[in-house]
Amino acid sequence: MTIQINAIDKFYGSNQVLHNVSFECKAGDTLVLLGPSGAGKSSLLRVLNLLEMPDKGTLSIANESFDFSTQISEKQGMALRKKVGMVFQQYNLWPHMSVLDNLIEAPIKVAGMNKAEAKKEAIEILTKLQLADKADAWPLQLSGGQQQRVAIARALMMKPDVLLFDEPTAALDPEITSQVVDIIKELSKTGITQIIVTHEVDFAKKVASHLLYLEKGYVVEHGDKSHFTNPQSQAFADYLKH
Repeated sequence: MTIQINAIDKFYGSNQVLHNVSFECKAGDTLVLLGPSGAGKSSLLRVLNLLEMPDKGTLSIANESFDFSTQISEKQGMALRKKVGMVFQQYNLWPHMSVLDNLIEAPIKVAGMNKAEAKKEAIEILTKLQLADKADAWPLQLSGGQQQRVAIARALMMKPDVLLFDEPTAALDPEITSQVVDIIKELSKTGITQIIVTHEVDFAKKVASHLLYLEKGYVVEHGDKSHFTNPQSQAFADYLKH
């Protein structure tokens, strides 16, 4: 179940943030999106679950295909987001709900899961992420690293085919970052496809099977993780030195 992006253009007003972006990501890959600030990484990530609509191009993901020369409905977007989960940089946990309720809300309301079954699965996922003792806690009682893991757990509850991460280690200290590395590596063993926006090269090297390097909305370099040691473009070689 390969992800294919073809000739994607994205404008905000007169500002073009993605230029003719095309790439392929195979099932089970962990693809890291790298590039300087303003490169278009987050915009591209949000296109992958239709949180942003491009102005041109096509997308195939999670056995769904979209042609952006035609109108894509919100219903289609919601259907895709059941299969393509996202872990946001700000976590986006509901502060008025316990950790457990954060996890079971979407499976019950969106996927129609039975409440007892949802709770059982939630506890299993929290246990795997070493958060079982936080099931009844409020999000604001958790550290940044714990909130990050709850956000990952919540995304996993929908059993996505693809998991998107927007800067998963931003503002986390090195010890917590290493925990996130371990989680992403464990998830990759399950065969889930992961696409991760990051600006941290060391983190990227630890988790990536493949990379896509963007500058000013253009794809400059794309390939497997050997490109970290053998970059094919001067621009990416220079970026790695920062």
